[in-house]
Amino acid sequence: MAIRELDDILLPLVEADDVAEADARLAAVLAEHAEPVIRGVVKNKLRVSLNPADGSAANQDALEIAGDVQAALVTELRRLRGAAAREPIRDFRAYVAVLAFHACYRYLRRRNPERHSLKSKIRYILSHAPGFALWQDAGGAWLCDTAARRRAASPATRSRLGDEALSARLLERLPDAASTELADLLAAILDEAAGAMELDEVVSFVAALQGIRPLAEQGEGDAEGEDRRREELADPRADVAAEVNHRLYLQHLWREVADLPPRQRLALLLNLRDAQGRDVIALLPITGVASLRQIAEVIGIPAEEFAALWNDLPLDDARIAARLGITRQQVINLRKSARERLMRRMKYH
Repeated sequence: MAIRELDDILLPLVEADDVAEADARLAAVLAEHAEPVIRGVVKNKLRVSLNPADGSAANQDALEIAGDVQAALVTELRRLRGAAAREPIRDFRAYVAVLAFHACYRYLRRRNPERHSLKSKIRYILSHAPGFALWQDAGGAWLCDTAARRRAASPATRSRLGDEALSARLLERLPDAASTELADLLAAILDEAAGAMELDEVVSFVAALQGIRPLAEQGEGDAEGEDRRREELADPRADVAAEVNHRLYLQHLWREVADLPPRQRLALLLNLRDAQGRDVIALLPITGVASLRQIAEVIGIPAEEFAALWNDLPLDDARIAARLGITRQQVINLRKSARERLMRRMKYH
C-alpha cells in the first residue's frame, strides 16, 4: 500500500516508530476524527441521545452500536501498519461514516424487518416505475418526487408530512390505505405534496397507514422527550403532528389499548383522563377511532350498560374496584401497569 493513497489524517499513525506511539496516535485519531462522525451518524439514524445516563433500550442499543463501530475501526486501522489492510483509506471520515451507516442499517433491519421490507419496496418503485424520481442530495439524504418536478429546472421545493394540512388531505384521500396498491399510495402522497420529500419520512407515513410500527425514535430531549410522550399518552388531544397527525396517533393508541389484558383495559378506559383530570374517552367516537359499541366490547361491558354509564365517565377508582371485586389500590396498580405497557409499545409508533 502506497503512503500517498492514504488520507492525511492517517499518516501519523502509519509513520509511528513503535507500537506504543502508534497506539497513542490511534487513540488521537479515534477521539478527534472518528468518534464525532460515528456519534453524528448513529444519533441521526436511530434518533437517540447517546447519553450514557439515558437508560432507554434504544439508546443503550445505540451506545453498543457506536462501540462496535469503534472496535471494528481499531482492528482495521491497526492493519494499516502491516500488509493486511484490504484497501487504502483515501477519505477517512467518509470511510467511518459508511461503517456507522452500515451498522445502523443492520440494526434497523434486524429490529424491524417489516419496515425494512416496506422501504425496499418503496425504494424500488421510486427508482424504477415511470412518474417517480429518487435521488441523493448533497448532504447524503435520499429524496423522492414526481419525475416531472424533478425534471424542472428550478431547485426542488421541500415538503414535509409534519404539515398538518398535508396530512389531513392525505388521510381524506386515502381512507382505504391498507388495500391500496403501494405505487398508487406513493403517487397520491407526492401528488398532494408541494415538492420533494425525504424517503424515510414517506416510508414512516406509509408504514403508519399500514399499521407497521417503526423502531423507537427518541429524540435528544432524553427525560424531556419521555415526559412529553407520557403527556401525549395521558391526553390524546396533545399536539402529535410529528407522528403525522392526531388521528393516526389515536388509531395506533387504540389498537394498543385493545391488546391490553381485560382488567387493565377496564381500569384504564373507565378512568381515562387528561393531565387536567378531564374525560378523554369521548374523543374516541368524536374522532372516528372507535364507536361507543366498540369501546364497550373492548372494556367487556354490554353496549346498553356502557351507554348508561357514558354520562358518568370517568368513574372513580372506588366504583371501578366494586365492579371488578378488588380493592381501590389494585385498580390503581392495574391502570399503572396498563400505562407502562402502553408507553413501551407507543415508543415504536
